[in-house]
Amino acid sequence: MTYLAFLFATGLYFGLGPGGPLHRDHWIVALRRRVDAIEPDFWLGFMLLVVVPCAALALVYALFESLFGGAAMLLIGTASLFFAFGRADYDALLERFLARSRVGDHEGAALVLEEVGAEIEADDVEAFGHIAAKTFAYEGYQRWFAPAFYFFLLGPFWAVAYRLIQLSSEDPKVPVGSLRHLVDWLPSRLLLLTFAVVGDFQRGVQFALNNALDPQLETDEILLQGLETSAAVSAHTPDGRVEQVRDLTRRGWILWVIVASLVAILG
Repeated sequence: MTYLAFLFATGLYFGLGPGGPLHRDHWIVALRRRVDAIEPDFWLGFMLLVVVPCAALALVYALFESLFGGAAMLLIGTASLFFAFGRADYDALLERFLARSRVGDHEGAALVLEEVGAEIEADDVEAFGHIAAKTFAYEGYQRWFAPAFYFFLLGPFWAVAYRLIQLSSEDPKVPVGSLRHLVDWLPSRLLLLTFAVVGDFQRGVQFALNNALDPQLETDEILLQGLETSAAVSAHTPDGRVEQVRDLTRRGWILWVIVASLVAILG
């Protein structure tokens, strides 16, 4: 049932795109406002914003399991994983960025990046290309791969917890998002090896061995460096670097859908 829930959620997400009732986060905004009002410390904020919603989901799952048995995973698991997927329309944002960047409209391209929270502080085209590629590398990773990883490894509640931490990352009063680097560590390192498999294996593996444990590298930076190291040909323009990110990331997604399918069949 876990595999079927994964297939349904992934099919709906890539077929219909993000949105719908499960991606309406009004309740999260309202909850965060209430939590902000009591000025909690870190752990109380974490309990209220992440643990309590996941505990409520666990109770709903237990109720469905008592009523429907194993089908509860198909029902609640599919909904949970879809909820855990990213909110931004990655493909639409990427195409809009490329359309502006290809004609030299870097100001318009920068506005596209700001829609997913990127901070544009670039003095030249090369620096702008680095920021753009890094933004799309992380966006491509966190929207699907990380939630799917936690869903398979630990179950639907952990996938939901990952998204709740992501959604809380911009709140300065309750810095639950400071956990993001920690929860990103394992899936991002696994994705580094994925880039090596679908790209230049020797260079990609060597990069992962040399840099995977470097505490100074943020998740978006190490993903971009690993991706560009694994790429067969280096790109230098902003649109070229972003296209490279898109192509290698898509190959990584396809690889992991195949791996998940083989595990389900052989298991």
